[in-house]
Amino acid sequence: MKSNSTTTQEPQQVCDLCGSGQHQVFATKGRGGSKLTTVICNECGMVYTNPRPTERENAEFYHKNYWGAYKNQSMPDERFFQRRLPKIRPMLTQLRPYLKPGVRVLEIGCSVGALLWSMKEVVGSTGQFTGIEPHGGHAQFAREKKGLDVHNGLLEEVSHKLKAGSFDLVVMNHVLEHTVSPTATLLTIKKLLKPHGLYVVEVPNAEAPGSRLSHFFHVAHHYCFSPRTLQRLAQKTGFKVKRVDELEGDLPKTRLNAVFEKPVAAEVDVPTKFIRDDPNERAEALRRYERWYWITAASFRKKITHWRRQRT
Repeated sequence: MKSNSTTTQEPQQVCDLCGSGQHQVFATKGRGGSKLTTVICNECGMVYTNPRPTERENAEFYHKNYWGAYKNQSMPDERFFQRRLPKIRPMLTQLRPYLKPGVRVLEIGCSVGALLWSMKEVVGSTGQFTGIEPHGGHAQFAREKKGLDVHNGLLEEVSHKLKAGSFDLVVMNHVLEHTVSPTATLLTIKKLLKPHGLYVVEVPNAEAPGSRLSHFFHVAHHYCFSPRTLQRLAQKTGFKVKRVDELEGDLPKTRLNAVFEKPVAAEVDVPTKFIRDDPNERAEALRRYERWYWITAASFRKKITHWRRQRT
């Protein structure tokens, strides 16, 4: 992986978080040696892919190719569903306090419905659970095999079918980083939530990538959030930040789990000054993590932790 955080270039695209057109190139290769340019915004410190795919290219990838390329599971089965259950348990634990009788839940990017099905099992028949999944095979499995209400498409393609202000809880579990515009995504989610409704989101943590950087950067992830950039995104789009936590994954602090609340109009507090990541500090922190990852044999420890989690 080529890393050069001192080069400043004119953008192919501006930063979705702050709108700046200035960035420094951090890497030019991604997972599997693919050609992928990862940059750090000089204004807010957001780490993102530049250029990103167009909305049309992104939609085609997730409708047709993502699950086949990522997990070789274009046509999922019950065995694949069962393998997903251990993976969603940490998120389910975070969601349990909000799964009250009668709750109306929307999960965006629900795949075969493992998390959606598990939430429904917790609440029972009093709740209403809706999913959105772009891959046709996965959406079909969730509907036909698990009896779930799942729309086939991306959020921007199906949001008009959903009633505004109707959901108590919207969930995205390692999905926000796949969107072309996180800003547009959060604004749409805010429209769908009831006043005081909650948006619970989990993404990989740029402060603790959990793998070598040549593996962490890949074509499916357009953004790499830190606690500060995730919080800034919520504030920018008018959410109240209830918490942003760094949680353990296969290695310490690799998961960012956050809860944002939709305020009523009278409670909206637009920040006069946004927090920011320093781009040079972010670049140096990424390099330090890469060195730590190799020196401490983190890859081996990660495999052991993952194996133990799958067996519990």
